[in-house]
Amino acid sequence: MAMQFGDAGISRRSFLGTAGLAAGALFLAGCGTQPAASQEAASAASSGSTEDAQTASGLALSRDRSSAGTTDDVASFYGHVRSVTALARTYPAGEKVIGAAIEYDAPLDAASLDAGGGGIQQQAIQQGLGTYYVLGRTISALYVNDAPELSEEGGSSSGAYAIIELDPRDAGAQTLLFQMSRGQVGSNGPVELGTDTLRICQVKDISSSSGAVFAGDATMTRYMVSSSTSNAQTAGYVAGTFDDEATGCHAAFELLQPAGYDSSKSYPLVLFLPDAGVTTSDPEVNLRQGPGAVAWNDEEAYVLTVAGTTVDVETCLDLVDSLADEGCTIDRDRIYGTGESAGCMALISYAAEHADDDRFAAYLFVAGQGDMAQIKQTPFIAFASEDDESSYGGLSDPEKGIPAIGVPYVEAQLDCTYDFDGEGHTSGRWVDYAATGESNPSGNQEGARAADSDRTLDELMADLSAEAASTLGKADAEGAHIVFFHIAEGTLDGTDSSIQGGNTHNFTWQYAYSIPEIRSWILSQQR
Repeated sequence: MAMQFGDAGISRRSFLGTAGLAAGALFLAGCGTQPAASQEAASAASSGSTEDAQTASGLALSRDRSSAGTTDDVASFYGHVRSVTALARTYPAGEKVIGAAIEYDAPLDAASLDAGGGGIQQQAIQQGLGTYYVLGRTISALYVNDAPELSEEGGSSSGAYAIIELDPRDAGAQTLLFQMSRGQVGSNGPVELGTDTLRICQVKDISSSSGAVFAGDATMTRYMVSSSTSNAQTAGYVAGTFDDEATGCHAAFELLQPAGYDSSKSYPLVLFLPDAGVTTSDPEVNLRQGPGAVAWNDEEAYVLTVAGTTVDVETCLDLVDSLADEGCTIDRDRIYGTGESAGCMALISYAAEHADDDRFAAYLFVAGQGDMAQIKQTPFIAFASEDDESSYGGLSDPEKGIPAIGVPYVEAQLDCTYDFDGEGHTSGRWVDYAATGESNPSGNQEGARAADSDRTLDELMADLSAEAASTLGKADAEGAHIVFFHIAEGTLDGTDSSIQGGNTHNFTWQYAYSIPEIRSWILSQQR
C-alpha cells in the first residue's frame, strides 16, 4: 500500500494587472472614420512595425505597451504593495470570496482608510468611493490587520494589511458553480468560476503609521490582481494519495489534524463522502462545496475526505489503517462515516453488507437511501427532507428503509420555515413545478409554497438545535440508537439568499451538518 502526502499545488499569479484596454478599444470603436495619419498608424501596426504613429490631432498610437495601465506601470505605481490575497470561506452553497488582504511594506494608519458608501460598480461610484474599488464586488467593510485574514473584531490597532471585506451576496462571490438552481442536481462535477481573482484599484491616498503617503490612482486605470486565495477553513488540511493493493483502488484525499492535537492522545476520525455534484479527482473540492467536511473542523477529531463518491469504502478504511501506521493517533473504536446523496448511499450499502463486523462506530446519513434492513447494530442518524421524494421515500420505506430494520428508533419532524427574503416570506424563490410544467428530478413535483414567517435564520438554527438536543436526549433515555430527522414538506429553504431557485435535495445537508448537537451525538458513540 503506497501513500503519499503532497502540497495542494496552489498556483501563484502576479498581483499586478492591467485596466483601460477595454475602455480604449471602446473609444476607438466609436470612431466612424479614420484620418489619414490614423490609417497610416493602422497600416504600420498591421505590418508589425513598432514605430509610433501620431494623428494630426495629437493622438499617439503605438505597439509599445509601456503606457499607463501596463504591468510595469502598475508595479511601479503600487511599489509599496507586497502581495494581494483573496480571502474565501466555505458556505452551505459552496465557497465564496468574501475579502481581500493587501500587504504593504510598512504598518498602515487605520484612520487613513475609508470604506466608502458600498454598492457594486456604478452604484459604488454614485454612493461614494472609498479608498478602494473592487471590480464587480461590493465593499462592506475596510480595516487594518496584522495578519492576512478577516477579523470579527474589525481588525487590529496596527498592521501592514489592508483588509477589504466583500459582500457574500454579490453575484461574483461564488468560486464554484453547481447545478443548484431550479431543482437540478449536479452530476458532472463543479465548474471553476475563477472569481477568486480579484481586481482592485487603490483610488485614494493612504498613510503609513509613520506618515508616509502611499498614492492612490484617481484615474482608476491601474488594478492590482490577487495572486493567491486563502480559505481559513481548508488551510489546515493536507493533501495525499493512496494506492490500495488490497482493492486495487487509487484514492486522493484531504486530511485535517484534530484541533488542539496532542501526540500522546488518540482521536476519533470522521470520514466524509460527498455528493455526485463534486465527482472529481480533486479532493479539495469536497472542502469547498459545502459543510460536509469543514463542519467538523473544530471538533477534536481527524477529518478525512476522499475524492469522488464511487470510491470503495473498503479502500477508505484501508487508508485509515495506513494513516495509523504512518503515525496518526487514531482511535479505531471511534471511526465515523458520513456522506450526502451518493456518498450517503455508498455508506448505507457498506453498512448493510457489514452489519455484523462494521468498523464504523456510527453514521450520519444525509439525503440518501438504500436497503437498510440489516443495519441493526450500528448507531446512526438519518437526515432528509420530505420534499426530497427519493431520499425521504427510501428512508421511510417499510420494506427497505428505517422501519424495516425492526428495532426501536426515534424520529422528529423539523419545520425549517423562516423569513427568507427579509420581508416575511419563506420559500419565495422556489419553482412551482406543477405550474411551470417543468420536471423536478429531486422529488416533490409541486415544489415548496411561499408562506409567511417572522423567524430569522439565527432563530431557526437555535430552534433546530434545541429540537435536536431534545430528540437525541429522548433516544438516549429510551436506549434507541437510531434517530430519523426529516424536514417538513414545504419548509425547506436555502440558508443563502443569494442562490436563485431551490432544490429539494441539495439544500438538505446545509442543515444536517450545521446542527452541533447532531455532530456531538455522533462523536459520543463508541464501537
